[in-house]
Amino acid sequence: MTTTTSPTKRLTQAEKDLALPLAAGLGVHTIAAKECLASSTVRSRVKALRSKLGCPGAPLHVLVHAILSAGHAPNPVAPRPAPDVSSEQAKLWRALASHKLALDIAHAAGIAPADLKEQTDQLLTAVGTTDLTQLVILGHAWDKLRSDHATRSGASL
Repeated sequence: MTTTTSPTKRLTQAEKDLALPLAAGLGVHTIAAKECLASSTVRSRVKALRSKLGCPGAPLHVLVHAILSAGHAPNPVAPRPAPDVSSEQAKLWRALASHKLALDIAHAAGIAPADLKEQTDQLLTAVGTTDLTQLVILGHAWDKLRSDHATRSGASL
């Protein structure tokens, strides 16, 4: 089950302002400190963003994918050339960005649930990160996560 969809409600200015640092990879506590807000305020806005972007209860990396996919933050700049990944790894990359549950990720990626952690670790190593949010940010910077990219490569989300 895909957890990212088009927004159904308009974002408030506060939510738009929050989308930018989230899409840059900043966490709730860092954003709260930088904006002189209570962490609970930031968490409340994150919850509203998740709801409005169609990914309630999803992990941060899925929210970041929804923010970037919906155009609520500019596409990140690629820090280095994109690594070569297999078509199976590319499919897993898109599944990780779009789904919140391990079984849904494995199904979308076409892999056995028991192999999900190992294959995710291999993808993270190939991309050069240890963090799923950074994996999503890099995927957008390298244009690896757009829906039409998936269609062009013959894979589906």
